[in-house]
Amino acid sequence: MKLSILVPFRDADGTRTRAKDWILRRWAHFYPEAEIIVEPDDGIDPFCKGIAVNKAAAKATGDLYIVLDADTWVDPQFIEQGIDYIERGRASWVIPARRSLRLTQEFSEGLMALDPTGPLPHIKQQDAEQKGLVAGFCWMVPATLWWKAAWRNEQGELRGMDERIRGWGGEDTLHTRVLDVMARTRRLQLGAALISLWHTRPRQGKLGRVWEGQDRSGELEKAKLALLAIYATARTPEAMAKVLNQ
Repeated sequence: MKLSILVPFRDADGTRTRAKDWILRRWAHFYPEAEIIVEPDDGIDPFCKGIAVNKAAAKATGDLYIVLDADTWVDPQFIEQGIDYIERGRASWVIPARRSLRLTQEFSEGLMALDPTGPLPHIKQQDAEQKGLVAGFCWMVPATLWWKAAWRNEQGELRGMDERIRGWGGEDTLHTRVLDVMARTRRLQLGAALISLWHTRPRQGKLGRVWEGQDRSGELEKAKLALLAIYATARTPEAMAKVLNQ
């Protein structure tokens, strides 16, 4: 399978480019035959991951898309395992990790001082400032399934992820559900822990993470929740296709 690594990226505050460059040098070293496509969104606040991913997917020529957050690394053995499962039909699509380790700034700085093509040091729990379950970060999706599960915009163009969801939250959970329903099977989620390099992650009180221009209590967020509710009603491929195309 030819791999297309799709990377949505906007450096909102100047803390993300160095991490992105280090991570992508590592991906390029371990997967020299893969095409790596980095694309921004439309530049309007708050950030829209869907627009950026869709721009990358429109340029992709691979058989298998790896939709990758620009700060994320997964051990190659789990990527290879995911490819094998997809090729042999054991999974429709794969998320190659169950847990995430968001590394501390200090540990990330030490990591990025190393050669990105070399071995990683042992990473302990205390090297992470936050640990959690994985919904986004890294998806492995055959191109055929990606376009089967693609959202269509008002102009009738097949795009990919729903571009009406902006800001932090909801976009990954929604599209994983779309892929699951359209594939008629749950994804395979491997037992690895991925790492996420440090960058600033602004918060809005107790309301969760935000992007510049995102108001968790505003009208845009209410519209997002209403949209998520519409998707939640689609439980068959036929019903989901109707939602994606309406």
